[in-house]
Amino acid sequence: MIAALILIVIPVLLFVLGFLYETYISFKRLFKPTYTRESYVSATWEVTHTILIFAVVMLLMLFTQVLDELASAIFLSTLLAGSAMLVRAICYLQIFYVRKKQRINWVDWVFALSHVVTALFLVVTVVKALWFLYQNNPPVNSQFIPVFIPGLIVVLGLVSIPMMVLYKTKK
Repeated sequence: MIAALILIVIPVLLFVLGFLYETYISFKRLFKPTYTRESYVSATWEVTHTILIFAVVMLLMLFTQVLDELASAIFLSTLLAGSAMLVRAICYLQIFYVRKKQRINWVDWVFALSHVVTALFLVVTVVKALWFLYQNNPPVNSQFIPVFIPGLIVVLGLVSIPMMVLYKTKK
């Protein structure tokens, strides 16, 4: 069970760190509108979402026998997090692809605040999932752990260097 939790919790914690930085950039844009699409996206999205996808895949692959119960436990918070991400995506498209002039308005504020709402619901989802695992102690589909642990190391190795470079250069 410890190996399974490591495969889920480490990527989630790294995602949270990256997403906090993404949130910081979204608020920084409010006061420094010269922050462009390139500086926002290239510094964050691909890395953070790769890590989040890894964590979700681990959760699904390692606890296959209780997926229906787990899905019920995290349904509402996941739906709300996804809704906040949808709002964030709509604002992103408006700000960086539709709008012609770079001026800060209410859409930029909704964009920045949607990061906070998304983060809150994602944290609630992770806490609910971990609480479910703690309470129910479901069987772990451990046949994949010998492959997934090296996989985590490879993923972290492949994304950590570009992540550090991007986060250092995109202030």
